[in-house]
Amino acid sequence: MSFIVVMLLLTSFLITRIPTFHHVRFQKPSSIETRKVSVIIPARNEEHNIKKLLSTLNDNRSNLYEIIVVDDGSTDQTAHIAAEMGATVLKPKKLPKGWLGKSWACWNGAKKANGSILLFLDADTWVEKGGIKRIHDVFELKKGFLSIHPYHGVKKPYESLSAFFHYIVFASVGGFHLFNQNGTASGGFGQCLVCEKSEYFRYGGHEAICGEVVENMAFANYVREQQGEVYCMGGRGAVSMRMYPNGISELIRGWSKSFVSGAGKTEPIYLFLVSLWLTGMIHYVFSLPLLIQQYPILAGTSYVLMAIMLFSKLRHIGAFSYVTCFLFPIHLFFFLIVFACSLLQTTVVRKVTWKGRKIQVDHAKKRFFK
Repeated sequence: MSFIVVMLLLTSFLITRIPTFHHVRFQKPSSIETRKVSVIIPARNEEHNIKKLLSTLNDNRSNLYEIIVVDDGSTDQTAHIAAEMGATVLKPKKLPKGWLGKSWACWNGAKKANGSILLFLDADTWVEKGGIKRIHDVFELKKGFLSIHPYHGVKKPYESLSAFFHYIVFASVGGFHLFNQNGTASGGFGQCLVCEKSEYFRYGGHEAICGEVVENMAFANYVREQQGEVYCMGGRGAVSMRMYPNGISELIRGWSKSFVSGAGKTEPIYLFLVSLWLTGMIHYVFSLPLLIQQYPILAGTSYVLMAIMLFSKLRHIGAFSYVTCFLFPIHLFFFLIVFACSLLQTTVVRKVTWKGRKIQVDHAKKRFFK
């Protein structure tokens, strides 16, 4: 038992604080004027999501210069809906060899943008009232590349099964641990990225990582290799999302397609510490029956404390309840099953399928530089 406690204590610093737009108040210097913000939305078969996102962006129009939807080969009404709602719709040329769809869409959108600040948003997100202004003001203070993890809205019980995945993603980027005071990170989130247009192209943009499945981690790593700075924040109070609303099978496919690839892009020290934390959690859960028999009070106390610790972090990441955190052994085993599926897909089958596309996973793939 002492071994388990030591491991959990050693790794508890991985997430100690998550700055969000909800509880952190940033004051924009009066000398800084609001600049032109171009929103770029890569979208493939997003007719059920795009309308909500564009409605919330239109509510923030006073802080936006333009909205660009890049239609990534959709076979539904995505492009038609976007055009009807006032967005500029781009349809890039056929996907070139060596590129993956999302990076190709982002790259083409960035080349078309006229604003001095680029805001990349996934189509399954939405922006809170006043969210664009808050994002703009925080970015003006931080500069660099600001990577935002949207607050995860949970509507159906199965959606809470994403809890451990989010927790591990936050721990893996290295932006929220005890010894990080300025918020710089070694990785990035995939749903929302803010940067200067000039800086985006100076670092090569998505062309630099055009063949990467986990483009967010790859791009963050590349920026840091070039001595750039990446900052990470939770999106609560500015931008939200709902992941995989079409059933548990979609949730499994969604997390499976990239989780092992993402682990391969994680800085070794954080990969080691996250693995250590997971090992401790697994040992703890398997030791619980014996612990309950021998020390029932200690078992009950430690279990409640573990649930409280998880809730104190997860409530800043998404709408995860006390019940979700109290049932953390179920979420842990679900994570391990999906991770095993992801490992099989990316290392044995070496192919993943997402939104009608088959993606070849090649760990030896070289980056394409401009």
